[in-house]
Amino acid sequence: MGSAAFMEIALSRKGLARRIGPMDVHRLRAATQELRSHVADDLTVPDDFCLAMPDQPASSGAGPQLCGSAQEMEPGILVPSHRGVDSTRLLLSVDGQHPSLLLKTIQPDQRRFIDAAASFDAQRKAACLNCAPEVLAIDARRATCIMEYRNGWATARVSDLKNLDVLNDVIGVKRKIHGGPRFTIPVSPFDRIRALKQECDRAVAQAPADLPVLFEQVLRFERMIAASGVDSVPSHADGMASNILIAPDGRIELVDFDGAGNVDPYFEIGILINEVFEDEKDFLPALEMFEGTPRPGSLRRARLYAIADDLAWGLWGLVMDATSQRKDVEFYRYGFWRFIRCRAALGSVDFGSYARMV
Repeated sequence: MGSAAFMEIALSRKGLARRIGPMDVHRLRAATQELRSHVADDLTVPDDFCLAMPDQPASSGAGPQLCGSAQEMEPGILVPSHRGVDSTRLLLSVDGQHPSLLLKTIQPDQRRFIDAAASFDAQRKAACLNCAPEVLAIDARRATCIMEYRNGWATARVSDLKNLDVLNDVIGVKRKIHGGPRFTIPVSPFDRIRALKQECDRAVAQAPADLPVLFEQVLRFERMIAASGVDSVPSHADGMASNILIAPDGRIELVDFDGAGNVDPYFEIGILINEVFEDEKDFLPALEMFEGTPRPGSLRRARLYAIADDLAWGLWGLVMDATSQRKDVEFYRYGFWRFIRCRAALGSVDFGSYARMV
């Protein structure tokens, strides 16, 4: 990795080294923002510590020093998979050791969509259940947190989740969270769609001609589901394979709780199996893992939520393409692909039979 993406930093006492503001630290500017927190009981960073560059070494006089390094993780991509787009992530090392911490800052253009405090709180609660890396420090106002880094763990791919043993373990972790303490906010996929549609109407010059039809059809799902009753449980509420970590011994943890909240559990399972399988008949084994004996109504409800999620991400792609300054990210292409999948799935929905059993 080039020097532009890797730099040594020192945390030194104020007054012992020239203070370097966050905007002067090329790769750290989005992530540092003068974060002041206690990292952990055995790695305390007092309030009077500050960032300094390696070419301005800290004094060797009295007072503690914490030397470390920060390395930017791989850039985010949307196509062919959605990975690392919503945040800047840095690996943190201490005293030349392997990276042990990860600093995450939600991208500025995503903060209107994400409740940072709720996201970090949800991950902390999941970590208490051994379902996620522990969050060690939070600065919700700057949408930044420091968490444990799972060195040696693999980021899951869709091909991993097609292994039914792995998928069963992932569903088991999600169900464990469902039985845990409730999160701080409710989540409604349909509220998200309405908000994105409003922003799309304001910001997008050329939306798909059939968008009004897609929007109205998907909102019919909300009425159908509400008529049958809706429960809510604390949920990761994220279907992306890239937000699942697999340990060398096969253990599973979840990351990026940016969409987490209390929601219908069939939304959780629907968007997960929509990520993994293309054919509705392949949903059944996953539903069996989730509820024992899958019911036709469960299958249909999960399917409706999956279609709604495709519409939401399609709208998000259009909005981000129109409003984000990150022109190197293929927002439009990603949104276009999700619209294609939404249209295809809607064509297979028998609204009459679905309305009777969801």
